[in-house]
Amino acid sequence: MSHITRTIAAGVFASALLAPAIQAGTVYIPLPGLTQSGTAAYEAEIAVTNMTAQPASANQTLLANDTDGTVRTGITPTALQVQGNRTAIVKPGAGFRGLLEISGSPNLRYAARLAGKGAAGAMGVALPVITSDNLKAANGSLVLQGLTDTPARSTSLIVVNLEKYSTTCTVGFLRADGASLGAASTVTLKPLSQRAFVDVFAVVPGASNQSDLRAAVSCTRAFYTYAVLSDGDSGEVAVVEPSGSGESTLSVPGAEPECPTGATCLSAKGVVHRATTDKPVGRLAFVAAAGTAKRLKLTLDVTVGSWYPGDPDGKHLIYWFVVNKNLDMPGMLYFRGPDQYTAMARHGIALKHPQKIKIVTPFQATPGRTYRVENDYNMAAGTYIVTISDVATGEVKAVLNGVPNVTKYTLKAGDNFLIDMGFPEGAVPDEVPGYGWTWSDARIEVYYQ
Repeated sequence: MSHITRTIAAGVFASALLAPAIQAGTVYIPLPGLTQSGTAAYEAEIAVTNMTAQPASANQTLLANDTDGTVRTGITPTALQVQGNRTAIVKPGAGFRGLLEISGSPNLRYAARLAGKGAAGAMGVALPVITSDNLKAANGSLVLQGLTDTPARSTSLIVVNLEKYSTTCTVGFLRADGASLGAASTVTLKPLSQRAFVDVFAVVPGASNQSDLRAAVSCTRAFYTYAVLSDGDSGEVAVVEPSGSGESTLSVPGAEPECPTGATCLSAKGVVHRATTDKPVGRLAFVAAAGTAKRLKLTLDVTVGSWYPGDPDGKHLIYWFVVNKNLDMPGMLYFRGPDQYTAMARHGIALKHPQKIKIVTPFQATPGRTYRVENDYNMAAGTYIVTISDVATGEVKAVLNGVPNVTKYTLKAGDNFLIDMGFPEGAVPDEVPGYGWTWSDARIEVYYQ
């Protein structure tokens, strides 16, 4: 494989295409292989920008369309080095259809586009860059809107499986009035692979001469999807990315949740961790104010991904909530998978881990669903309550009840509240990673005497 690159001053590539900051690890660019639309020519280009003054490196690997990306026999990554504060332009090959995998320094930022060649379509169009931030969790659903099929315009659908195992995806097409275009289709994607369905509406009944169509895609493993629209008359190309969700946790001014009366709140809004093979464990740390606490409450949302295939009934860590270290633990929660389907909490102050108090209750966590967990360690009231609710419906799914082993807790200057999310792989028997699981909107409420 040969990548042609050239280096330009940082910022020359359109700033609107630059992706947000990402964590160390790997990104994927799904390439549609489109080189021509009418009289307009196109070529995929990826901008790799180094945000620091020191050189940064990455490896590039091309994974052909509809092939098992975990099989690397005969595939040699191509090294890329980007000088400090510079941008390198990567050209994977005009007609290549599949995934471009780039793995490297956390100081690199990525953007991609179909660059127009010649007068028609010269501005080009942005392509998706898939990271742990925009990958959809297993059994979730993504919707693509504004699709079309006319004599001049066609739609190609790209579906990407970024897990290391095969997945089954369901694809349905609908008109703007909600009427289905035929029955939903089921397709199987190989591990770490892309499937491109070129001119997809050519085989969908009732789609001819229709606009404002939409596609609904769901997969049994973490995935991503987008569409490319091309106009043979004008040469124009457009990319349709997944629609925004009404489940957004943003709020209008004045509607933000306030800290309850009598509490001191510490919070981290939005996505705080998404478990990947590169980063299976996330940690939040909050500085505690000195004083005597009578109640400590943690609220956290978790979107369940796939159960760990090596041990689906192993302990999938939702949170480890402690003051400074494991000895003082206001709460810890695990979910177990299909053969057990339980939630288990542990807690205890000034207790070694084997002495921690254990509470177990039946609970069937469903991959793709988001749950809000409240860990209410009310020492003054003598109650410890863990409540698990479905965020979408508000329904309480499980409650774990216990009794704190202390009536208060003295916080000193320099103390820290720590929240860990997810386990590493292979470190402790029965503790397994939750790859593809996502944690968001963490808040600690501290009630002082």
